Parts: sequence; structure tokens; C-alpha cells
Amino acid sequence: MYVSLVYDMISLHVLGTASAKPTKDRNVSGSFLNGPNGSFLVDCGEGMQQRIASHDRWLRSIGSNERTKMSKIQAIYLTHAHLDHCWGVLPMLHSMDKIGRKSRLEIHGPTSTAALNWVKDRPGEVPDSESGIYPGDLAIQFDWWKKHGGKNGAFQFEVDWILYPVDQVGIEGISISDEDEMNVRAYVTNHLDVPSFAYLFSTPELQGKFDRSAAIADGHDEESIRKIALDISDSTKYRGPNRPSRSILISGDTSSDVPSFLEMKTSVDVLVHESTFDDSLQTKAESYGHSSARDAAKIASHIGVKFLGLTHFSSRFQDLSHLEEEARSVFNQSYVLDDGDRISVELDGSIHLERKGLEEWISIAHVMKS
Repeated sequence: MYVSLVYDMISLHVLGTASAKPTKDRNVSGSFLNGPNGSFLVDCGEGMQQRIASHDRWLRSIGSNERTKMSKIQAIYLTHAHLDHCWGVLPMLHSMDKIGRKSRLEIHGPTSTAALNWVKDRPGEVPDSESGIYPGDLAIQFDWWKKHGGKNGAFQFEVDWILYPVDQVGIEGISISDEDEMNVRAYVTNHLDVPSFAYLFSTPELQGKFDRSAAIADGHDEESIRKIALDISDSTKYRGPNRPSRSILISGDTSSDVPSFLEMKTSVDVLVHESTFDDSLQTKAESYGHSSARDAAKIASHIGVKFLGLTHFSSRFQDLSHLEEEARSVFNQSYVLDDGDRISVELDGSIHLERKGLEEWISIAHVMKS
């Protein structure tokens, strides 16, 4: 069994892999991400808080040094406004309020300038078909959620409702969070008339490892070694090559014709991409603003990722092995994900896919460091 070092990696717990509606074995979209600077959610479909709690109990039962605690979530990143991706937010906020949360929570998502103006000018009204605004736009939903928060109409903790008009975001995307330990960047995707984002979570480039034995061989004592290690200019002699950024890109719902993906210059380690349909339903995928497994593999190959996780499967498929086969005919490191899977990216570049067993993680795939 592989043992992860929580603060030396990006770790994604995939807690929902179904599209549109839950099935017997799969829940709707939502993933819990642990990074060097904290914990985050990417999408939050119905029942997400229960899934988080159940997964956390399993982690605790196996003695894991990593957890998925709802109380630790710092931000929620919604890819778009369809309910299978966001309908769990308000119940979760109510639960956070009931257990006495005090720390601030950020909720991010895509919208349009027209939707923001509608909420400003006509609060409480649902856009009609002539407005050209998706009636369930996150701007509309956020406005409603704000009015139904907490026991007395307000939460006991601060919620930052942060929306980004996709019509103002270029092909290069937009930086949402740029902290020392991890950056979050959003890219506009294509889900027909619904504003939608993909999110890239990445660590910064780090200094190379310090060769302590070489410093000792040069006659340095412990005190001088500590001083040298902290000084970037003095430590160059004893450091290896810089360690590159590590990253996970999560697509949300989208067709394959995303300019930001096609023109992406950033190095990406892991792509988690929706794969709603198979080859036989390619036309349907395009008409519904979705992707096939083959589409996802083409994007993975084009971007140059090391690992592709397939998710968001149509309930018409009971056996998903053919989706993996179709993807692997284009990109070999393609894997169908199950609810509860963990994808971890080590800072040395190693990638692990693990699946829940009865009492431990079961290794499914390991991509060696590069």
C-alpha cells in the first residue's frame, strides 16, 4: 500500500462520477481536494456533505494521515450552474452554520455580465427566454441562496460569493488564487448556453533539494548549513535542479472544442475530464455540450498530461470498460474513475491512482516521476 505525505502533494478525492443523476454505484459531481495550503471542493452536487463525512470516516478507520473534513474546506469551486454540480451547496452551508463554523468560506463560479446585471436590476426575478440568460445561472442561484442562509436568514460565518463573467475572460484564463503554496486558475469551457469553467490547481516551482552531505564534506557545521540553506544565493552550489510545478486540471462539463485547452501552454500533470458518452454517441455528445471518452483522450494527448481520469458517465452505461478502451486507443494512461478514488500528485512528479478497499487503499496505477 502506498503511503502519502499529505503536505507534499496535491490529492484529489473523487466523490462523484455520475452525470445528471445518481446511480446505484455512482453519485453526482463533487471532489475534495487537499493541497499544500488547505482543503477545497470542486463542485458540490446533492448529498455532498454526506459523502464527505462517509469518506472521512473510512479514512479515519484505516488510520490515514489524510482526512476530508467539511470543517476544513476553505473554498468551493463550482464549474457551472447545473444542479448535479451545485445543489449540495446550500444544505452544506446550513450544516456548517449549525456546527458553529466561524472561518470565512469562498464560493467561486462562472456567470455572465448579463446575468450579473439582471440580478442587480431585477432582484428576485427569473430571467425569461428572451433575456438570453440561463435561468439557473449562478448569479441567480447565489442571490437566492444569500436570502435563505442560516437559522435567521444569515449565516454565523462570512461567505464570499465570487462570480466571474465568462464573457470577460480570455483564452489565457483568469487567476483566482495565487498563494505561495498553490495557484488556482479558471478557464472558460463550452457547455452550450451555460457559463462554465475548468479549474487548474498548481503548485509553484520549488528550489532543488539541498545536498546536506556535500555541505558537510566542504567543512560546514550544522549552524552554517542552516544559514546557507535559507539563503537562495548561497545555497545554489548545494542544490539540485529546481522542482517543477505540479498540477491537476478538472474540466467540469464541456465539449471538446475549448480554445483554452487547445492553446494551453502550461504544463499539466493530471487531467480529470468528463466522458459522458462513448464513440457511438459522439453526435449526441456534441449537441449536448459534452465529451466522449475519446474526446477526453485527445485533449489529454494534446495538452501533454501524464495521466487522464475519466468521469461524469451517462447512466445508460452499466459497464464502463469500453470507455476506457476507447480513451486508451488515443492516450494510454487513461483510467475510468470510481466514486471514492484518490488521485495524488507528488511534488517529485509521481502520480498515484488508488481505490478504496475494505481496510486500505488499493493501488490501481502509478506513473513514475519525471
